[in-house]
Amino acid sequence: MTDRRVESRMLKIMHRLGPTALLVASALALSGGVARAQSERGQPRTPFATSDFSKLRWLEGTWRGTSPGHEPFYERYHFVNDSTAEITYYSDSTLSRPTGEGRVYLTVGRIYHTFGPGRWGATHVDDTGVFFIPQVNAHNTFAWHQESPNEWTATLRTGLSGHSRVTVYTMTRVGSQR
Repeated sequence: MTDRRVESRMLKIMHRLGPTALLVASALALSGGVARAQSERGQPRTPFATSDFSKLRWLEGTWRGTSPGHEPFYERYHFVNDSTAEITYYSDSTLSRPTGEGRVYLTVGRIYHTFGPGRWGATHVDDTGVFFIPQVNAHNTFAWHQESPNEWTATLRTGLSGHSRVTVYTMTRVGSQR
């Protein structure tokens, strides 16, 4: 099966699961650019601690994601303790139909993000954001950058057959303002 047919089939399956799952399916089709991103960012030289993980607390809450040409989607981040944040993905503004779950967590000095079978590892964390590279069943890189207490961007870098694509999603807080 050609790369394009595989990507098309994956996108159709993931589309039924919701917009965020569609985003991840696109990311899983990556074939180029990962080695470059890994060499640019690399693995962290020192392990992360709970103090590093706490720098991501600005993610707590419910967010609406938008990008030109894409349907809006919704995500809710809930920190359950000092080393785990659970994520619930939704396809509608009523937040009544979850389309998937994921989490961001700290373990053995590493910060990971999981969604479905995919896992990404953080290579950089600071007070304004985090950068993730693929580790298991994933091929894209992405960065989350806090713009303000009520807005952040998710920048997804993917590639298919040597063509790199960058998509930026604006995430706007839903509900009570921080």
